Amino acid sequence: MKILITGGVSAQALKMLTAFADDAIVLADYGDVPLFPTAKYQFISLGERNDDIIAHNLLNHCLNEAADAILPLYAFEIAEIAKSTVLFEEFNIRVLLPETAQIIPLKK
Repeated sequence: MKILITGGVSAQALKMLTAFADDAIVLADYGDVPLFPTAKYQFISLGERNDDIIAHNLLNHCLNEAADAILPLYAFEIAEIAKSTVLFEEFNIRVLLPETAQIIPLKK
């Protein structure tokens, strides 16, 4: 399975790599990200943060990366994706939700 994890440059996202050791991982974050792929994961930029189109932006990146699931780690993404779960499922993309301790507080 290929999983897109947001907050890709955070410690929380990197810790998730062990939970999904058998899966292909796309670590995604806003703004600049490292551009080196490894056998287990790759980084991608989600562009500049735009709160008006969070779910749409994440869905587009999931489709572009052929992701089977998305795991949003930023607090501001979770509510938007929860509202759009049906849309993600229409494209066969599972929405995974983090545990409370894994959520990254509001990013400025």
